[in-house]
Amino acid sequence: PSSPPVARDPLVLIDSSAYIFRSYYSMPPLHRSTDGMPTGAVLGFCNMLNKMVLRRLISGSRVRLVMVSDCGGKNFRHALYPPYKANRPPCPVDLSPQFPLVSRMAAAYGVPRLSAKNYEADDVIATLATLARDRGVNVNVVSSDKDLMQLVVDGDGGASKGSVHMIDPMRQRRITEEDVVDRWGVKPNMLGDVLALAGDKADNIPGVRGIGPKIAAELVNSFGGLEAALDGAGTIRQAKRREAMMGGREDAEMSRRLVELVRDVPLEDIEGMKGREVEDLEMQPLDEERLLGFYREMGFTDVGVRVG
Repeated sequence: PSSPPVARDPLVLIDSSAYIFRSYYSMPPLHRSTDGMPTGAVLGFCNMLNKMVLRRLISGSRVRLVMVSDCGGKNFRHALYPPYKANRPPCPVDLSPQFPLVSRMAAAYGVPRLSAKNYEADDVIATLATLARDRGVNVNVVSSDKDLMQLVVDGDGGASKGSVHMIDPMRQRRITEEDVVDRWGVKPNMLGDVLALAGDKADNIPGVRGIGPKIAAELVNSFGGLEAALDGAGTIRQAKRREAMMGGREDAEMSRRLVELVRDVPLEDIEGMKGREVEDLEMQPLDEERLLGFYREMGFTDVGVRVG
């Protein structure tokens, strides 16, 4: 059995499906010299992992870090609303072949990889973060995804519940409750209501036509929540806003179901969690030869110097 977690050793959950895209767009187009295989997104991912954990791995620490990814294909949200994410452009042709390489990178570093069929990475992250926090473990979610900001909660100052913060991987900046309020105008536990009203073009979530994030936050704050705002739509003074809310109930309620994170995905449905509890999630000890072998295979000579 694992020793009990300690507050100074948080569980780090990397939203790897989202990060590989951010890495791809932030890195120059790199290719392996031997066969022309694109590798820029993989190198960006390696750089991020090295910044976060390499020194600790070299010193012999066991790092509590996992990568969570989408399974691919459709999930329960598509069953609720078939146009969900239907407007997404296809994956760039030079990024597609890098997904399997990122899986191999994770194996080279000894990072557990988790996913769940019929769910999204966000749901697996929400489930693990909720479980960990309930057991007094602090959680850092490596992502800047606005949907995951619904999870953010500062610690209670005692040992009973952990905190859930986000780490923006590009800016290396911590996102706390105060940061969510500054950006969205509501606390994280009300953010789902704002996102439901405002909608999301990137995910094809309809929201209420004519209601943007700022007005959505005003309505949620003044009425105390989405349902109360929809129930009281007839009392809104501004005519356009009133008409939009009165005619947008169905879209708002569907949008609310789409943005809601599932926080109780059964552990047996999460691939990679078989026989594990959330306390057991950690990287394997550093295997320098395995990692250097991966670097050599990818042609990452500069990165290898840091380990070797």
